[in-house]
Formats: sequence, C-alpha cells, structure tokens
Amino acid sequence: MKPGILSTLCLVSAVLACKPAAPAAAPPEPEPAPAPAAAPAPAAVADPEDVHIEGDHLTIDRHINFAFDRSEILADSFDLLDHVATLLKNHPEIVKLHIIGHTDSAGGPEHNQKLSEARAGAVLEALRSRGATQTMDAVGKGESQHLCGEDTEDCHQKNRRVEFVIETRQ
Repeated sequence: MKPGILSTLCLVSAVLACKPAAPAAAPPEPEPAPAPAAAPAPAAVADPEDVHIEGDHLTIDRHINFAFDRSEILADSFDLLDHVATLLKNHPEIVKLHIIGHTDSAGGPEHNQKLSEARAGAVLEALRSRGATQTMDAVGKGESQHLCGEDTEDCHQKNRRVEFVIETRQ
C-alpha cells in the first residue's frame, strides 16, 4: 500500500472514531406490573349447630357431663366445649360470659353448692384452654334453682346443668 493512502485511511478512521455516536434509543419503559390480586378475605367460621345465642344466653343442645359427684368433665363433652369456644371466638361482641353450675337435690345443699361451683369453674378453665378470651366468671347455684321438682331420674338430669349468660358490647 502506498503511504499516502494509508495515512488517509488512518485519518478517516480517526475522524469516524471521534464522530459522536448516535444517541441510543431509550430503553422501553417496563410494563407496569399487574396489581397483585387481593388476598381473599378469610372465610368466616360458621357457628356450631349445637350452640346458639338466644337473647342473653348461650344455649347448648345437650348437657355437659361430669364424673359422678366430681367436677371432672367427661370426654364425651369435649366436642361440645370446643363448639362453645368456637362460638365465643366468632362473636367478639360477647364481652363477658357468666358460667352458672346447677346440681340436682341428691346430697346435701352445702355439698351441692360446692360441687356446682367446682363444675362451673371446670367449664371456665376448659373454655380458656380452648382459646376463649372473653371475661368469664363461674358461679354455683347448687340445688337452689331447679327446673323440675319431681323425684325422677329424668327430672334430676334436667336439674344437673350448666347455663351460660352473656353480656354484649353496647
């Protein structure tokens, strides 16, 4: 190659190298991310079918059973207590629960009073252990508020009971 051509090529190359580059196209704007799907609201847990709010009472469709002449709650009542606790959790408007224990007339009045207090207390503790957070108290009425006065096993069974009185937020 001739020296003049080589110089010219170098000069052209240098000029081209110094030429400002064409502005790069702006990168495309990223597409907006789709809005996150709203988390579904937690499904409300249905109230159990065997526990009901009736006025200022919770009513239960069957009795809470205790060991004979003791405050030990029998296992066949555990699911019922689970249901009472579930209902209480479902209803934060219930701010206080009064648990009232009753006995039949077998045994003396003093003994029955203590037994009814112990049984109401056992129910309170069972509901606490199942997560009920309402203010609760336990009261025993002994044999002072019978529903039935006959001396039959059916009548005695009706008198042995636990009642629940509720107070709600105003």
